Amino acid sequence: MEPVGGAVHLTEDQAIQWYRRMIDPGNPADEYRLILNEELEPVGEVSFHQFNLETGTAMFNLKIASAERGKGYAWLAMREFLDMFFNELGGRTMLDDIALNNLRGREVLIEFGFVHEPCKEDVFKVYITKDRFNQLYRSE
Repeated sequence: MEPVGGAVHLTEDQAIQWYRRMIDPGNPADEYRLILNEELEPVGEVSFHQFNLETGTAMFNLKIASAERGKGYAWLAMREFLDMFFNELGGRTMLDDIALNNLRGREVLIEFGFVHEPCKEDVFKVYITKDRFNQLYRSE
């Protein structure tokens, strides 16, 4: 996790507050899911934050444990999670500001179909729209 700041270590109080904010009862502007392997062990997380119902936009987050990268977890999680965001929750655009030193993260999102928007110099800004996602992944 070094390219994205490493693992976040929470105190018990911080963990309780995080759980209440993200899981129970949660907040409609934030959605969080664990990514599990076949043994049902967590290998990462996928989420969105700051979902704006008026604009249909949210900020994307995806993290895969370093030992689990390259096994297809990110791709599958993105397909399922973004399908839910766009086609069940009514999202229109998913955004992400990727750290400039996270070269592999940038590469994965571009390969998946996110579009680079070079409007900021301090981050690698990308987005994917509902139409683009559905054109790439819902052709059945």
